[in-house]
Amino acid sequence: MTASPTTRISRALLALSAVVAAAVAPLATAAGDSPPAAPETVVLKAAHLFDATGTALKDGASVVVRGDHIVAVGTSAAPAGARVIDLGDATLLPGFIDAHTHLTDEFQKDYYRRFYNHLMRFPAEQALYAAVYARRTVEAGFTTVRNVGADQFIDVGLRNAINAGVTEGPRMLTAVHGIGSPGGHFDDASFPPERIKPRGPIEGICS
Repeated sequence: MTASPTTRISRALLALSAVVAAAVAPLATAAGDSPPAAPETVVLKAAHLFDATGTALKDGASVVVRGDHIVAVGTSAAPAGARVIDLGDATLLPGFIDAHTHLTDEFQKDYYRRFYNHLMRFPAEQALYAAVYARRTVEAGFTTVRNVGADQFIDVGLRNAINAGVTEGPRMLTAVHGIGSPGGHFDDASFPPERIKPRGPIEGICS
């Protein structure tokens, strides 16, 4: 059975994302150990390359990844000693960027069920789900995201875990607090002051 073009592109994205994500994890060494070895060089070969420059697809393409960086893109031969991954009749393309995500949550068709689950989960529990969502995102080909709001700093913890190589995910630019337009759903100025009540330990203090 011949794979569809969409399937081949998805496989190429997955392979490239997996290589880069695996290379991001730092090599931890204990005090007194020998210095870490030089980062591995991996070459991804595919039948075609889309480079987003507006030109036609390039045939016989290769992408050279050294450590956690893409160092070359083109049709040149693989460097000596590099590990070559041949993706066959696939098309390589740059990683996608999503500029509006809430990576610590997942939207579903049943909005009320999703909202209920979001309210009932502890922050530490939601963080575990967030790690799963982050991995799904990078495996879908998104290598950079801008996260525009999350509860309890879960997005900051997720970003730090990805950067430390603890879990897999895209490069995250985190807003921490929700981003919205003036008068929008994150603008507290649109609420009457008498309707906004302080929350926290102060409610349990009596004099």
